[in-house]
Amino acid sequence: MILSKWILLPLVLLTGVVLLLSYVWGYPGYSYWLIPLVVALAAIYVLHPEIDRWYVNKYPQRLPKGMLRFIEDHIPFYSLMDSSQKQSFESAASIYLSTANFMPQGFDKVPEDLKVVVAANAHILASFQPGWHDKILQFENVVIYRHPFPSPQHHEHLHTSELFVKDKVLLFCADHFMKAFRFPQQYFNTCMYEWAKVLFIDNIPEFEPDMESLPLISGFENEHIVEYIGLPEPYIQWQAVATTYFFTFPVRFKMHAEEVYNQMSSYFNVDPMKQINAKSKASAG
Repeated sequence: MILSKWILLPLVLLTGVVLLLSYVWGYPGYSYWLIPLVVALAAIYVLHPEIDRWYVNKYPQRLPKGMLRFIEDHIPFYSLMDSSQKQSFESAASIYLSTANFMPQGFDKVPEDLKVVVAANAHILASFQPGWHDKILQFENVVIYRHPFPSPQHHEHLHTSELFVKDKVLLFCADHFMKAFRFPQQYFNTCMYEWAKVLFIDNIPEFEPDMESLPLISGFENEHIVEYIGLPEPYIQWQAVATTYFFTFPVRFKMHAEEVYNQMSSYFNVDPMKQINAKSKASAG
């Protein structure tokens, strides 16, 4: 149980006792205690995200080994990190999993593996720039649907992912982003795509993807990406699309769009090919 709930539990019990004393057992003098108790409950309710983040930051938990194997098996980029980067990634993902609010639509509870995939796709993007993990943590509300969905912003379109900046909410179709997680060569990663858009909110990248090179890098035609996301082309952020390719297909990205690759390496503060070559030399040695 996270810290805010540990604090709330005794306060709720104490409030219940005061209510019983004051209005059931006939001791109205105790009712004055309700004012500080209600104020304390309201404060904990409003501040619980900050309380929980502080606690998890101060006492970070390690991700279970099974989760890490799950991530390493499906996000090859994780294995390219050095030990400090992995530790930063693991701590940030653990904090997110402890404090985020996952809201299921169409099923009772969001499975743990879906939560891990959402957190992993977010923090893999943020692992190489100081402070970027904090940007991810601000978007703590995640709505998970089973199937493509309409939304207040795009009620006419059944789509598979969306970022609603005003309320700091991300919406995903679980089927689509899990297929990409398991089979990245066959499906577009809508989860990483939306998290890239989060990072771009107040830090607009200068790189502009070459639209003709994107299909060569990924094997996905651009119009298929539009259909897969399910929104009209003007709503597609192609810089975020290119970001998913940069982290998923770095070899082909450098081969077909080296100038943009170099710009993205500077932006994200990581050169995937350099990481791959260093790992290869270490393995050979």
